[in-house]
Amino acid sequence: MKKYRTTIIALALIAIALAAFFISRAAGLFDNKEQPTEDPYADIETGAVFSCLAEDTAYSNVKKVVSHSPSEVIVLEKVSGDWTCTSHPSLALIPKNVNSCLNSMRTLNGRVAYRGEVTESKQYEFGFIDSEYHVVITFKDGSEATVVFGTENLSSSSCYVWEKGTDVIYLVGVYNRSSTVVTAIDLITSKVFSFSDSGQISKVNINKNGEAFLKLQATISTDIDGTREWTVKYPIERAGDSTTIESLVSALDSMYLSSVQELACEDLSVYGLEPAAFEVSVTDPQKTSVLRVGNLTPDRDYYYVTIDGASDVYLVKTSYVTFTDTPQISFMNKYIFMVSYTKLSDVQLYVLGRTYDLTYAAGETSENDVFTINGINVNQDGNDCRDLFKRIGTAMYGIRLVSLEDEPAEKGETLCRIRYEEQDGTVNVVECFARNETTMYLYLNGEYCGGYGNVYLLTSGNEDYGILGTIENLYAGLKLIDDQAG
Repeated sequence: MKKYRTTIIALALIAIALAAFFISRAAGLFDNKEQPTEDPYADIETGAVFSCLAEDTAYSNVKKVVSHSPSEVIVLEKVSGDWTCTSHPSLALIPKNVNSCLNSMRTLNGRVAYRGEVTESKQYEFGFIDSEYHVVITFKDGSEATVVFGTENLSSSSCYVWEKGTDVIYLVGVYNRSSTVVTAIDLITSKVFSFSDSGQISKVNINKNGEAFLKLQATISTDIDGTREWTVKYPIERAGDSTTIESLVSALDSMYLSSVQELACEDLSVYGLEPAAFEVSVTDPQKTSVLRVGNLTPDRDYYYVTIDGASDVYLVKTSYVTFTDTPQISFMNKYIFMVSYTKLSDVQLYVLGRTYDLTYAAGETSENDVFTINGINVNQDGNDCRDLFKRIGTAMYGIRLVSLEDEPAEKGETLCRIRYEEQDGTVNVVECFARNETTMYLYLNGEYCGGYGNVYLLTSGNEDYGILGTIENLYAGLKLIDDQAG
């Protein structure tokens, strides 16, 4: 009996399940449903903020634009088909920049924040009363449209904007306000040095406090893949350090104006621009442009500058002005002896009372190199010390200028003399004369090199590539005693 009762219960449950299925299907519970969108703003209404410019003909019929911001009021008027800035007559505006500003207005879209009558209380609520940001557009037929930017939202990432006379208020990004409200900097070229090809820049001169500070000149290669060779012409004439100079040129070429401080300034001395702290002139085959750099702003984030002798004062970020603290010597090739061992044939070396004769016979491969010091082959009897020998050349490369100074009236004691002959017969002589206990004047072929270097370049150990230290290390490797050593 128990067996039959279990079967009856199972059949009843199946019947109930089937009934529930057919009822649910009839109710449409198994129909495919539309999936929710992943875009959180998909259902948010958007629209053109400057509805007055929505029509194509409206854009071409703009006659006047008055743009208000907390810092300035810009008035643009089209006269005889050309845009002029009547609020700032000295501003050399670029017409395409005006068109770009108008296009930014025409294409500005926002999310609808409110639709309905914009009463006076609503204008207060959204911050449109006495707003410092608004744009007034006048058309050829005399009609006007005013777009006002109001308060920011709680996150300060967006702000409200409204075209007067309409029944819709939009929400746009704060950055849209900055890019839409016209300022003087929007109307001019913001690049300080506008050269079509910075690779053709051939001169850079820098004056400091009205006096010459640095003069650089380049020889431009006629080879399309060639590089320009820089020479320092002042304060002394030396080969230039291409890495430092090219870095300067790159910084100047990428320098941009951040904003306008004052147009047609009557007293440039207020900004430290008369006389200017620095004056930089940059020349290419077509023109020379001049930047004058004055004081830092109170927050020390910007410099006051003028361009090409005009009295308009702009701001440039301090990060662009890289040369004010760079010493002159940084732009020079500071090395006195810079010859590859593969070009040398003989070096006669005198250093602090010791003399050495080094010979070089570089082979087609390094395995075939033959070097001697005072007649001793440094690779013999299975003892190869050629790498230790090469370190002497590296130590001699280390002789370099560390500071500039006028030529002394009298030379001190001769500390080092390097006479080297190259395989093509070229002979040069490097000489080091004592300046004091730690520094030495440097000469090349009897000509003063313009400054001094450090004595430790001669005396320090092998690890620091001192000349004496590397020679002593070579002798130790050869298992010989240098009878000149003290």
